Amino acid sequence: MNESFSDLKVAGEFETNQEYFPFLNSLKENTMKGSLSVPVFGSLTSNSEFEFLTGDSVSLLPANSIAYQFNVKPNTYSLVSTLKSQGYETVAMHPYPKENWNRQECYRNMGIDEFLDIEDYEDSELLRNYVSDRADYEKLIERVESKENSEDKLFLFNVTMQNHGGYETLYDNFDQEVWLTGKLKGKYPKADQYLSLMKRSDEALEYLISYFEKSTEPTMIVFFGDHQPSVEDEFFDEISGTPSNLVKNKDRLMWYQTPFMIWTNYETRAEEKGKMGAIYLSSEVLKRAGVNMTPYQQFLLTMEETFPVVHPIGCFNKEGTYYSWEALQDPESPYRDLIMDYEYLVYNHIFDGKKYKEMFSLDTDK
Repeated sequence: MNESFSDLKVAGEFETNQEYFPFLNSLKENTMKGSLSVPVFGSLTSNSEFEFLTGDSVSLLPANSIAYQFNVKPNTYSLVSTLKSQGYETVAMHPYPKENWNRQECYRNMGIDEFLDIEDYEDSELLRNYVSDRADYEKLIERVESKENSEDKLFLFNVTMQNHGGYETLYDNFDQEVWLTGKLKGKYPKADQYLSLMKRSDEALEYLISYFEKSTEPTMIVFFGDHQPSVEDEFFDEISGTPSNLVKNKDRLMWYQTPFMIWTNYETRAEEKGKMGAIYLSSEVLKRAGVNMTPYQQFLLTMEETFPVVHPIGCFNKEGTYYSWEALQDPESPYRDLIMDYEYLVYNHIFDGKKYKEMFSLDTDK
């Protein structure tokens, strides 16, 4: 999960002096790509992380709540537990203090075996004030290479920091390579710095993929952004052509989309997925990896066929039609039963998962 990684062109067109995602855009073989609909904008990273790992939409939590503070209790079932029950060692990495967003406690509650935080990144390259994506991936590769047996199964969840806001300060260790051109040239320095960071992320991603292309061990890399950045509000207004306060609810999804991809170093079907809610990504990963899924994760894949985007602002069906949560919950809605089934499952997953463990766990005998 790459901090603040996004393609701002989902909100409107603009020109730059050079392409900032040449490598990401070139990936086609053995790759599923699409646009991930994440629940937050500009901050609250952990809510996107929560949706990815659990499949639970923060739409169904109290307004403005942070799932990692209240809703990840001991033995919480998630992508972690699904893979752990199938023999995977589970490792988390994040080049920042463990206490950030209560991750140390949440990862322990999910069953993460090992957590590498900023203390494990001593002497790593900094870009601005944060560990660079390149240095983070070097540490990731180091951890993969440290496995006692190359055949041991490893699930590694890595959360980067390079692209964290703000974007207004100039730094001696960061060169401005990308900037807006045309009528936007010079108007939005935060956006310029952010786009330059995206180019550095793209270069680091190429380094990561290039390493595992040469590996003989079957490897899957899942990559996605947690949210769009907090650059100038006026920049978003100008590229979208409409002041943000006038944008209709159904059109606001443009500020909640980030790129995602699932790449393998072995043969898999190339696929353009389009828009997809973050709650589905872990189930899609399990499906593409060919490993067992819980009944809840299978239910999510079934719901995705009807509503590929489930989001706090509402839901979009496979035809792209927008529905508010109120409309879906209406007794006359043809989708009410499906949505209510999901709401019941999320409630039980969060508050009574142990009682209904046959829905959320593969290890139901314990």
